[in-house]
Amino acid sequence: MLFPTFKFSLLLFFLCKLCNLSFSQADTSKINVVKEIKIIGNKTTKENIILREIPFKIGDTILVTDIKQVLERTESNLLNTLLFNFVTVEPVYFNKTLISIYITVEERWYWWPIPIFNVEEANFNTWWINKDLDKINYGLFMSKENFRGRKETIAFKFQAGYTEQVGIRYSIPYINKNKTNGLSMRLSYSRNHEANYNITNNTIDFYRSDKEYVRKEIQANVGYEIRPKLYNKHIFQAEFTNVQVADSVILLNKDYLSEVENNMQFITLYYTFKRDKRNFKSYPTTGYYFDFNLVKDGIGVLDEKLNSLYSSFQIRKYWQLSNRFYFSGSIKSKISIKSNPYYFYTSIGFTNDFIRGYELYAINGEHNIITKTQLRYALVKEKIFKINSIPADKFNKIPLAIYLGTYFDSGYVDSQINSKNNSLMNTALYGGGVSIDFVSYYDAVFRLEYSINKLNETGLYLHFIAPI
Repeated sequence: MLFPTFKFSLLLFFLCKLCNLSFSQADTSKINVVKEIKIIGNKTTKENIILREIPFKIGDTILVTDIKQVLERTESNLLNTLLFNFVTVEPVYFNKTLISIYITVEERWYWWPIPIFNVEEANFNTWWINKDLDKINYGLFMSKENFRGRKETIAFKFQAGYTEQVGIRYSIPYINKNKTNGLSMRLSYSRNHEANYNITNNTIDFYRSDKEYVRKEIQANVGYEIRPKLYNKHIFQAEFTNVQVADSVILLNKDYLSEVENNMQFITLYYTFKRDKRNFKSYPTTGYYFDFNLVKDGIGVLDEKLNSLYSSFQIRKYWQLSNRFYFSGSIKSKISIKSNPYYFYTSIGFTNDFIRGYELYAINGEHNIITKTQLRYALVKEKIFKINSIPADKFNKIPLAIYLGTYFDSGYVDSQINSKNNSLMNTALYGGGVSIDFVSYYDAVFRLEYSINKLNETGLYLHFIAPI
């Protein structure tokens, strides 16, 4: 009798486990069925543009345990369109199963006649050293965002000063019924009395002539985008460039353009893949971002001598460690398949690619890698200040967040050209420091950083974008 009793007990044990498992699964599998999606506040934006960013549709089921995360993701997706200042997403329950999702948006101001007043430098800090007023640009930039309520953008630029430039740009995110394909076009003409022609002692050398324009450039670009789902995007671009420089520039650097010429016409092909799941593009604190780029300068048309190829990628990751602490890290790298003329080199110290602590330096080369890490503390979590004296609803609510931070960056530039007089090439670079960041509306970021680099140089630096 002992053996049958044992078998019965064993069977009873497994039945109990199975029942517990079934009940456990039933408890965690409670679902909500989306009966309705109600959008409020979209006076300009078409409803289908908003629905395109939502990770669910009417009739979908959402686990009860996932509802909070799904609604937060919806809010982030809509804010990342840069069409709205504020977004709230709330569920309204019809019963235990059926829910309605209420989405309330406060639209931004979409028509921007903006005066241009900026400095022509890699960053504000390099200009501040000499405070050269000749490097100031001024003019007018006119942009109509969310044109026709379809997230289209049309923009015109009229600029004088250091760089005289006129340009037009148009983009439409969706040209098909499924809203997966888009187009963009850009045309510009610019000219300068000054051009950078080389790098010596890790700083850029310039040639200037007030009697003539030493650099003229025409660019025409057309792009085609494929965005099959919410977070992935493929971008294909073709660009025509005609660049002409003064003979004096070629005398100073015979490798400025190919084959000691002062004029070059060529076509560039671009491919970019992006995956973006950041909570807020302008100043992310959670999520991740990845992109990969492949660029081909010269395709055997117009200029048969030009034949270069490079690829680059970057990965950024953001973590919320606790209620107020955040950590982020990134890695970015560029590899050139073939050495290019000087005109094509943009490495560390150009645009926003820099290692903190080296803002005043330009470090050029065929290949590079940059890593960044940052720990931030939310001194002031986002607060909304309403200024009643401003009548316009699109401007009288001002969000403000303040973060204290500490950071460490490192990098390396590999160069086989012009490295004798540039000690920061082909050597490990690193820097760190402390920072305070101010974040407000319309993507405004103001960062003040105190850095030290491997040369034991210290400095106070100002930036206007997110650190990572």
